[in-house]
Amino acid sequence: MNGQRFISTPVPAAPQPCSPWLRLAHDFPVEDSVRLFAQPCLGDHALHYFREGSGSYELRGETVPIRPGMLFFVRPGEGYRFTLDPGVRVRMYNLHFDLRENERSYRPFPVPPEACRNQEKYPETLPPYQQLANRPAYEQCFLRLLDAASRIGVEAELERKSELLKLFAVLHRNLSLSPGRATGEFHRRAVEAAIAELSKHLSGNLRISELASRVGVSRALLCRIFREATGESIQRYFVERKLQAAKSDLLYSRLEIKEIAAKYGFADVPHFTRRFRQITGTTPGQIRKK
Repeated sequence: MNGQRFISTPVPAAPQPCSPWLRLAHDFPVEDSVRLFAQPCLGDHALHYFREGSGSYELRGETVPIRPGMLFFVRPGEGYRFTLDPGVRVRMYNLHFDLRENERSYRPFPVPPEACRNQEKYPETLPPYQQLANRPAYEQCFLRLLDAASRIGVEAELERKSELLKLFAVLHRNLSLSPGRATGEFHRRAVEAAIAELSKHLSGNLRISELASRVGVSRALLCRIFREATGESIQRYFVERKLQAAKSDLLYSRLEIKEIAAKYGFADVPHFTRRFRQITGTTPGQIRKK
């Protein structure tokens, strides 16, 4: 085809924001006299990045240590509180934005808390906090946003949208780099949520893409962190849980084997028996005889 390249983009696990509106970019060297910051309810999104500093940050009922390179993502309707250590130099790069530009996006900062009722929130594919492994990439995006925020015109507006989307990509990429303790905690909660969802669906089937969507992470990330946490693939774990429940029914219920097979989503008795033998080394009939 004369050297042509024809590439169709894959379908995403979940729709992504396409037109964010930057409300505020703030390069913030914190004065020594101010050590406590708190906001019970935000009306828009906020990204609080600590280029320098130490202390503790409270978000979603958790208290997380502040250290250089930590980023906190506060969504509309959420509150935060952070305390900075005395005598420590602190510099923050702060951003406030709406996920999608709309007629209410042009109100000045700060946005009143009640505005959160009309705000679309960024999906949970990004955790509430993470330690950035590639700090320069994030900081360069921020500085370009800071520059674009000072200019007017269509070109500057498009630059702000473009750089915000690049910044989101930096944060998503960070999850696959060198996960720090904060990112590891988010992964742990995602795996726990996935296990809880699987437990609710033992009587049927749940596609991995749907499971990932419910948990709020990408399919690829969920498969990786699930195996890291459990030592098994999602598919094998799900089948094992189904068979554990089926074994209990075989031992303690009066259901026929074909009823148990149907109860746990197996196509027929031969399929059920084959999978049962693969995982347990025995057959449903042998368990029933015990």
